Amino acid sequence: MTWNDLARPRGAPPGDEATAARVDNRTHLVVAEYTAIRAVMAQKSAASHALVGAYLTVVAVILGFVVANRADPRLLLAVPVLAATSGITILRRRRDREAANRYTRDVLRPIAVECSGDDRVFRWDDFYAQQRDGRSLLYEFGLQLVFPLSGFVCLFVTLPLLASVGEWLAWLTGLSFLVALISAYVHENRRHLVRTVSGARAVGSRVARRLRRRGGGPA
Repeated sequence: MTWNDLARPRGAPPGDEATAARVDNRTHLVVAEYTAIRAVMAQKSAASHALVGAYLTVVAVILGFVVANRADPRLLLAVPVLAATSGITILRRRRDREAANRYTRDVLRPIAVECSGDDRVFRWDDFYAQQRDGRSLLYEFGLQLVFPLSGFVCLFVTLPLLASVGEWLAWLTGLSFLVALISAYVHENRRHLVRTVSGARAVGSRVARRLRRRGGGPA
């Protein structure tokens, strides 16, 4: 079976060359658009990974200056701003990927199903979303360790060293950036957080009931 045969609508007569050509052109356009979207999303994903590596490199360089070269520890005040900027940039790119997945699912996939007559096409995004759903919270926790935690550590270390109005303003600026980053994380992952809290409560309730049973108390 050729791709043209697969792309021909159900019930279309084999000799209807005009309809077949029109469907074939539409199929090629859909595939081309899907390929372009996936390429852009792959570039954004690669850029996000590169940004994490660049942030860790910059932080390591600053720590090297402070620890090995005995530079002014207040150089660490730059880390919270860098952490918040990098974290929010990665969140924005993740929103772009999710928007692309929704566009593929809600716009391109119905057209592909209509052209091919098979509802099994363009299922990768849904399949991948189901596979990574359980790991999403761990991924966000990792981001919180990489970005917000390192920024808060630097704020804590530099707090006793602040001696001027400018230094206090820099410290408060870093704090406000990190608060904005944490707020963005919570807003972006509120569904996963609610599910995790509910699951933790259910586990806690089961453990408490088992402990009461073992202790001879009421179940």
